[in-house]
Amino acid sequence: MRILITGMNGTVAPVCAERLIELGHTPVKWDRSVRPISTREQVLEAMKTSATEAVFHIATGPLDWSQWIAEGCAELGLGLLHTSSVSVYGVHQFGPLSVRDIPEPDDDYGRYKLEGERIILGACPSAAVFRIGWQLGTASGSNNMVDYFHRNYQENGTVRASLNWIPASSRLEDTAECLCRHYFEGFSGIYHVDGNPGLSLYDIALVAVPELPVEPLHEPVRDNRMVDERIQIRSLS
Repeated sequence: MRILITGMNGTVAPVCAERLIELGHTPVKWDRSVRPISTREQVLEAMKTSATEAVFHIATGPLDWSQWIAEGCAELGLGLLHTSSVSVYGVHQFGPLSVRDIPEPDDDYGRYKLEGERIILGACPSAAVFRIGWQLGTASGSNNMVDYFHRNYQENGTVRASLNWIPASSRLEDTAECLCRHYFEGFSGIYHVDGNPGLSLYDIALVAVPELPVEPLHEPVRDNRMVDERIQIRSLS
């Protein structure tokens, strides 16, 4: 299957593309310099000429783009996977959070991600929307938790991490495997993808960056964990 994939300059999409190749599929990069997204016509033309059977919309971009992708998938009969975020829940909402918990975002990014979900499912009800957490990569230099730990160390001389913050998190490779597997199982609707069974940010830092000194903090106090009995993903533990 050929799958048009957005966000290939980001964190999650390139790993999803690698997983798709392992499964025998052909990911097709949505390069905005080649496939512009300024108008609905441009977006639909990109989807038609790519000769793909599905779109994995993983990029952060204009909400109009999401609207046109969803409308195009509905019109052309294409499958659609969209990644959202645990950020749809505000910091005042304590986990474990299920899809039955109503999101109350408290920042612009959370409101943006929640509106993206509404747009995607409003235009293409068969879409699969996966809320993901903070990704645990293997190196600094990209938008993942290990990069955060390294920047934290550079700023403070130690990695300062809270004993009382349980973040929604999973290994980047496990997230990609989970997204691809469940998409091809025919999932649709909203799902939570989180591999953290209850480890604090401090616990994770000790294992993720063993070469760096880690300083325990007591703040912030948060529990961002997401749960979903329909999803199977490898545990961080």
